[in-house]
Amino acid sequence: MDLTLTPRWAIELASAHPVARFAAEELRRTLQRLGAPALPIVTQADGPRIVLRHGPGGDAFLRATDHAGMLLRGDGPRGLLYAVYDLLEALGCRWVVPGPAGEFLPRRERVVLPAEGLADRPAIARRSLVLGHDLFLADAEAWIAWAAQNRLNTIFVHTIGHGPAIGACRLATWRRRRRVLLPRLTERGLDLELGGHHLRDLLPRRLFTTQPDLFRVADGYRTPDHNFCPSNPQSLALLRQHATAFFQTYPEAQVYHLWPDDLLSGGWCACPSCASLSPSDQSLLAANALAEALAALRPTASVSFLAYHTTEAAPQVVRPHAQVELLFAPRPRSYAQGLGDPQSRLNPVYATQMAEQRAAMGGPVAVFDYYLDAILFKSALPPLAQVIAADMRYYRSQGVAAVHALMTGDRPWLAAPINAYLFARLAWNPEHDPAALLATYAEVRAPRSPAALQRVYTTLEHAWQAVLDRSPAEAALRREVRNQRDPILAPPLDVLDYMAAARPDCELRLERMGRMQADLLAGQAAWDAVMQSAFADRATLEAERAEWEVAAGVLRFLLLRQQLYVMAARGAERVALQQGLAAAQAGLDHLLAWAQTHVPAAARPGHLLLRTILQLHLDQLADQHIALPWQRATLRARRALLLRNLAGDPRLVWELVRR
Repeated sequence: MDLTLTPRWAIELASAHPVARFAAEELRRTLQRLGAPALPIVTQADGPRIVLRHGPGGDAFLRATDHAGMLLRGDGPRGLLYAVYDLLEALGCRWVVPGPAGEFLPRRERVVLPAEGLADRPAIARRSLVLGHDLFLADAEAWIAWAAQNRLNTIFVHTIGHGPAIGACRLATWRRRRRVLLPRLTERGLDLELGGHHLRDLLPRRLFTTQPDLFRVADGYRTPDHNFCPSNPQSLALLRQHATAFFQTYPEAQVYHLWPDDLLSGGWCACPSCASLSPSDQSLLAANALAEALAALRPTASVSFLAYHTTEAAPQVVRPHAQVELLFAPRPRSYAQGLGDPQSRLNPVYATQMAEQRAAMGGPVAVFDYYLDAILFKSALPPLAQVIAADMRYYRSQGVAAVHALMTGDRPWLAAPINAYLFARLAWNPEHDPAALLATYAEVRAPRSPAALQRVYTTLEHAWQAVLDRSPAEAALRREVRNQRDPILAPPLDVLDYMAAARPDCELRLERMGRMQADLLAGQAAWDAVMQSAFADRATLEAERAEWEVAAGVLRFLLLRQQLYVMAARGAERVALQQGLAAAQAGLDHLLAWAQTHVPAAARPGHLLLRTILQLHLDQLADQHIALPWQRATLRARRALLLRNLAGDPRLVWELVRR
């Protein structure tokens, strides 16, 4: 049969399901944009037709041709929508980033449907993009459309109810936006998950003055900070009461996330009744109470138990409620290798933890990963094509039911990160060739020089390896602020802050980092080639180049910081240390200058707060090895002034004072 679309063709859809209707309209609109005639949507076609059918539920789909035209069938309405997008991709359409800059629709004189049949299904059942900042929630319409086009099926709005919204959306922002966003999710059949570190909000701190036994014991005393006492029945009763109100206020979610405080250690109760319970057991007691409240309202929804930091080890005593779902979040893992790579120096520990958690919880596993977390990677993102592919293959092999990619940061993107596209495509099919996906991305973003843009990302991915491949000794150095009055003495250390490790590790790290420069120079040359051929796409490519520049700037700063700490470990003279400090300070100043140009004023306080942590790392070394006594006092005065200047966002000031 001739599969050239003509005015005789129609789109046949008998279903009245809103997602199926949206799929039909999306097919009609996009085919017309490609050059096809405007096809009518009918319940019964007389001539050649594209038949749209679906079953009760599921994301799998098939495409077939016959003597009368083409059949697209989804296991469910959402599967039918994916079948539509797959057909459009077969006709050359691409959506590599949200919005017009990431869309490619080839205009044709004739649109001919592909004759080849196809059946496809996802490797992982739930594939979720996590919106983790108000800045990204502001662009949620574009991200929702893009997610459906790339076969993600869940949007997780990661929220916070108190404190500064760094790494999460304000819950109040979601309340304002949901009236607009929920119809966008519904018409595409996308599921919603909601929440974050809200557990402490469910037990009001004001009760401490009259009912201190509700709260945790630390160092022998009751304290209202952090979590609470989960062995107190009254604490759990209040938790159920306030959780019920939360679920009733936000009935739109399929999975609720009401997690404990985000701490590296501590936060749970040490009273006699709780002393025998691990942090994981205490956290699971709380999750069970939440699930009991949810079960009375919605028996098909669920609550997550977050295995993260203090709860990485599996619970030993408490067993989960049927509506509690394990959410494994291996933030400290290595992003130089896949989680299941036995050659990784760090990841086998987390693979074992995931298996032990799954055995203890006895149900499906959801994984919360950080491919789009710019806070973790110092306000930049490493391209992670090979790692994401390896992870998705491993998660599929382990029967993981859901995978989430947290998209958060301290500033808005200038250009959407390539890891989003890689994650979406590989979560559906881990056997995709990452290099081919990168090539597709480059062909859309830089059609006149796609090979050069590919080199931009392959060289940057290789450069980041020198930073991401950590040893266990380096990984053990993470810490929160220990001295609230003088953070210079012991500044916070995150995953990539391992410059004060033992000297052999530091020396080896510096040697590896020294080889990054060749990759960065190659990436710079590749960008020059891209921009030489840019035309109408110059503005979007300049934004993407600025994202590359901040990533390169972060890598150079990390190298200079490492060099400074190694010099101190070697016992370098004060003059040499001053020169090393000046070089590292220049690297940080370059990042601050970049922020003045590229970070909007509204986002700048949060961005500068996190950059201040890098400044404290330099200050600590100056304090210990370079500064004279009077200079130490001056150094602290300068830092106090810097923190005062961040007062553009009162929430940040409050958080600094509180912590």
